[in-house]
Amino acid sequence: MNFLIPALLTACLVLIQCFIGGTRLVFSLPAYALVAAAAVLSVFWVRRPGVKPAPACLISTLLLAGYVFYSVWVAPVPYLARTDGFMAAGVLLVYLLTTLYIHDSRSRLWIAAALLGVGVVHVAVSLLQFQGHNGFMLFGFVRADTSCRASGMLICGNHLAGYLESVALIALGITIWSRCKLATKLLAGYITALCYLGVILSGSRGGYLSSIFSLVVFGALSVWIIYFYKRYSMGAAILGMVTAGVLILCTTGFLMTRNPYIHQRIHAISEASKDVRVYNWLATLDQFKLNPVWGTGPGTHLYYGRLFRRPQIQNDPIHSHGDYLELLAEYGIVGELLALAFLITHLSNGIRSLREITLRRLCNTLVSPRSNALALTLGATAAVAALMAHSVVDFNMHIPSNALLFAFLFGLLGNTGTGHNIQSPTWASPGMALRVGLVLLGIATLAGIGYRYKGEELTEKARVALRKSQYQHSVHQAAQAIKEDPSNPHPYFYQGEAYRMMALRMKVPALRSTLFENAITAFRNGLKLFPQDESFLVRLGQALDGARRFEEADQAYLTALRWDPNMGLLYSYYAAHLHLTGQQESEKKYLEAAKQLGTNPNIGMKEAHSILEFEPASLDQE
Repeated sequence: MNFLIPALLTACLVLIQCFIGGTRLVFSLPAYALVAAAAVLSVFWVRRPGVKPAPACLISTLLLAGYVFYSVWVAPVPYLARTDGFMAAGVLLVYLLTTLYIHDSRSRLWIAAALLGVGVVHVAVSLLQFQGHNGFMLFGFVRADTSCRASGMLICGNHLAGYLESVALIALGITIWSRCKLATKLLAGYITALCYLGVILSGSRGGYLSSIFSLVVFGALSVWIIYFYKRYSMGAAILGMVTAGVLILCTTGFLMTRNPYIHQRIHAISEASKDVRVYNWLATLDQFKLNPVWGTGPGTHLYYGRLFRRPQIQNDPIHSHGDYLELLAEYGIVGELLALAFLITHLSNGIRSLREITLRRLCNTLVSPRSNALALTLGATAAVAALMAHSVVDFNMHIPSNALLFAFLFGLLGNTGTGHNIQSPTWASPGMALRVGLVLLGIATLAGIGYRYKGEELTEKARVALRKSQYQHSVHQAAQAIKEDPSNPHPYFYQGEAYRMMALRMKVPALRSTLFENAITAFRNGLKLFPQDESFLVRLGQALDGARRFEEADQAYLTALRWDPNMGLLYSYYAAHLHLTGQQESEKKYLEAAKQLGTNPNIGMKEAHSILEFEPASLDQE
């Protein structure tokens, strides 16, 4: 017990960081399986004595998790909600294992050490990316960002900053307040500096500001702790911290301005009002107005963000660039209030525990006033402050790897391991019900993963094959994925797009027509599962154009435009369709609309010309 559950939890937190943060469900499910296995195995230790978690923290956690599970159950597009459902299960498992079983500081320090080791790897990869190896990634993953902005093993610098700024505070707490050996503390201090170097290389403006804010919180709490056990040193402590903070900030700021790219990122902070996030937030508020109390449902920002997008945003607004706003839009005021209660209960318990540890341990020691529990609790409290600040402008809690990390940190605050009442729960007690519930949740999660994983794996293979232009292989893998999981719309899209691309390259008229018809069938099957998806609608329109079914194609394009009226690409594609049907005046209007939205108006024209020029004699007969 002292080894197995912490080891599985550590493996979960490390593995998901290595798999691009689990941003595709197929890469997060193995990590969820590890922590679910740990939960199932905990059945052998349900009577194990332990420190009771804070009741308010447990209640707020269970209420929030229950509401998320209910929202996933009634979501308008079930597949889009599936990611939130599995992530909520994984987060709750990590949290409950931490609060119910992993009480001792030794186990928690070993888990923290593993997280810091991952941070070092992140920074090593980031240094290569920043120095010009823009596409470098570990484990064969492909990095879409071709700039020098570092993302480590994750896919975005913002998420890297969210991870590193959090584990840096744990390392800082170990450096200053732990009872570890001097060599260990020096190593932790070095890793702290490395993590903040990674934050700098990430280019995340939100990461810069939240790092400063959380360091101020860490310093303020440290002064508060000193106030309790060494009040006469308060002035010297404040002066020392302020001086050190100013020196570090000025030195770091000066060095950062020496690099043109980082200097540009810093300068952009002063122009926050011009950031595209503002337009994304406005779209999210429009989504919120549709159902203020309960929200529009998990995953729905994917299509409501498109529906309400402002013309200034032409990239796909998958997330709102703000955890608070996206939570408000998808889960409503109820979800936001439950999340607020969750934050308040855990922060208040963490701060109360800091005071208790200080009074009980630091004030009554004859040796160096240090405590491992204090170091971890202080680091976790400051890390949560970093999350709270960063979540204003980014969506770290929608990245599974960072969500699991913070589940562990909130678990440290929900049960700091310093209580006096250590006892074995009786069979009729709430504590036993919670432990048994943890086992049942683990079983349910493992069952769900076993049921869904094969379909997700085959879907990913279909996507990769399509990206590599291996169309026959993509069709085959997509067909297998549909057989395994017909409720997933993605393999229908990959299958349809593979058929369509084969049709465009086919010279035999009969085979070309058959391939287009196959593509149409696949896209329409996918739309039954996700009728709001513009990608399906546009590709369906193009496949219908290829099959010379222009009236049906026109409806598909217009439906796509209704769901995303400010997307320039859609106007370009529709203009190409109008070119096919000879509607020159309308074509000019849509080409101009695409141009005004900053999109190349000729996108889609090459394909339209290919359809027009194929077998002109047979086309005339039609």
